[in-house]
Amino acid sequence: MKVITFDRFKPGVTLETIQPFLPEEVANVWRLWKAGIVRENYARSDETGVVIVWEVESVEEAKRYIDDFPLSKKGFLEWTYVPVMAPLPLEALMDPSVDVAEPYDRTK
Repeated sequence: MKVITFDRFKPGVTLETIQPFLPEEVANVWRLWKAGIVRENYARSDETGVVIVWEVESVEEAKRYIDDFPLSKKGFLEWTYVPVMAPLPLEALMDPSVDVAEPYDRTK
């Protein structure tokens, strides 16, 4: 299952607050990325924070990993969890005359 998570600083927390803990935080995410648990990791462009895409069995498993992050242990962040799945079989909703055959990418 994929779980998309994103964080926000709790009130009063600034970049200066978290700066001393960033090396350990980043190393923790990197280890999980190398293990295939973190699939994607982004910096937010709309505000300070990150978006992490997890490959886990459940939201609870993603929460266990996040609870182990140094910034989470310090109580600096609020996290949002969004479990996602593949959409309905879209082809089943299409008219049989709609062409869905290979080549799928016809822009080349």
